[in-house]
Amino acid sequence: MFDSDSALALFGAGGHAKVVIDLVEKQQQLPIAFLADDDAKLWGQPFYGYPVIGGKSALLSQWRDHPAFTCLVTVGSNPIRARLAAWLQSEGIAVAAACAHPSAQVARGVVIDQGTVLMALTAINADSVIGRHVIVNTGASVDHDCVIGDAVHLAPGVRLCGGVTVGECTLIGVGAVVLPNIRIGSNVTVGAGATVIENVPDGATVVGTPARRVLP
Repeated sequence: MFDSDSALALFGAGGHAKVVIDLVEKQQQLPIAFLADDDAKLWGQPFYGYPVIGGKSALLSQWRDHPAFTCLVTVGSNPIRARLAAWLQSEGIAVAAACAHPSAQVARGVVIDQGTVLMALTAINADSVIGRHVIVNTGASVDHDCVIGDAVHLAPGVRLCGGVTVGECTLIGVGAVVLPNIRIGSNVTVGAGATVIENVPDGATVVGTPARRVLP
């Protein structure tokens, strides 16, 4: 299954994985060895030309037999991605370095942690810090001096102005805009197209322009 001293395994065989496979193939740095997924209906099936070998136990078995690969969690759901990331850490399975589409733009002073993916036409500007297992989706932009927590998803077309802070496991929906120096908490949902003009507390859901809190 392994043709080189290092390879990439993906955990998750759904829509997000399709986009990541395209990104990795265009990046041309690490070959994809296989995928894993906890959905037994996918086991033994090809997915975009790569085998789905099984679930967690199959991935762990491969790691014990051939610990040369690194793993990228390719699940779009923030809570599930965070749980799988915690499982990888608990089992000592190495997480892949951040992956970026060739069209992504990353400025000076940016720090991007492991397991994060930057999709096509994204832009990360100067001195921003992005955590682990973050999705910066197609055409999203993060301006200077932003801090993005672990397992965040910035959906396609999101615009974060300078100095924005986003807590872990937060979803910022398609086309949302966050004004400068706003603090968005953990486990927040920002609705598609929202304009966030004031701080958002942990666990809240905000929608609209200007964004208003609707939950809890």
